[in-house]
Amino acid sequence: MSLLQALQYYFFYPSFFGVIIFPGLIFTVIILLLTIWFERKIAAIVQMRVGPLYVSKRAGGILQLVADAIRLAFSEIIVPRDVNAVLFGLVPIAILVFSILPLAVIPFSAIPASGSILSSYFHAFYDPSIGKGVFVGFFVNYNMILALGILAIVPVFILLQAWVTNNRFAIVGAVREALLSVSYDVLIVISVVAIAIEYHTLDMAKVVETGVPGAIANPLAAFVFFIGMIIGTGRFPFEIVEAESELVIGPATEYSGFLFILSMGGSYIETFALSYIFSNLFLNGWLPFGGMLGAIMVSIKSIIVLWFSVFLRSVYGRYRIDQALKISWKYILPIAFASLILGIVGGYLWIR
Repeated sequence: MSLLQALQYYFFYPSFFGVIIFPGLIFTVIILLLTIWFERKIAAIVQMRVGPLYVSKRAGGILQLVADAIRLAFSEIIVPRDVNAVLFGLVPIAILVFSILPLAVIPFSAIPASGSILSSYFHAFYDPSIGKGVFVGFFVNYNMILALGILAIVPVFILLQAWVTNNRFAIVGAVREALLSVSYDVLIVISVVAIAIEYHTLDMAKVVETGVPGAIANPLAAFVFFIGMIIGTGRFPFEIVEAESELVIGPATEYSGFLFILSMGGSYIETFALSYIFSNLFLNGWLPFGGMLGAIMVSIKSIIVLWFSVFLRSVYGRYRIDQALKISWKYILPIAFASLILGIVGGYLWIR
């Protein structure tokens, strides 16, 4: 193996390329900036305003987000008196890390034995349940539950974030987060269990390679998962934890500068990670392609899901906490149980 081939081999190694470059950390940060720009721009269009414009006017103000990010990154970080400064600084980092960590275990594509730039890793990332390699940072055949388990840790750090700052608005936001996290975790877990029963697996790659989109095999589970996703990530109409007009910015009220970027970025990245899971379970993931084209395809589907979830900000008002809990437990939970029954029937009669 020549030096160039060795560099190519290690550069595209899924545990590095998939986690750090595409569709990992660097790609996710770029999508994060574009998503915030899209959210502001589409809200402006719906409300008949202009939106971001003056920075890079010809490109629709797309660089305004870069300018805002630079301004925030170099702003002074103010640490309130009488808080534990170490915990105050570590919690936003933990939120970001546990939001992005699931991307290391979510499959992004299947690796064919030959004909792809990823084919060199066919045996190293071989998935016996589909008979192909899998483009993933760290392969485990129960990735469906592992990814959700990692994301379930994020609310713990949001509660810790509020407790550390000892701010009244932050504490109220944390109480709301605790109430909502129980609601959406139940919905997401039941919908995923329905899919796991229907497809007889906990491996997202096997669900995709079955060739039947989960949205067709079990539309109730797809609906419940999406509702759970927008509740859990605080997208409208369930933007209740931060609720700017009531709680300043909820648990992140005392944060400024770069730590504020980390706090807010975690929410968008968590939405993006859940969008990848949604695309794999319900939208046929990387199919009809494989290899690098498959990774691009599943990323496009995930971006569409992500952007649709942020678009809801433009057309919905914010529910109160009691309204959100009532919707979750009274209306969506029965649909979740129905999706479970549909999964059992579909797995017995249809999906083999």
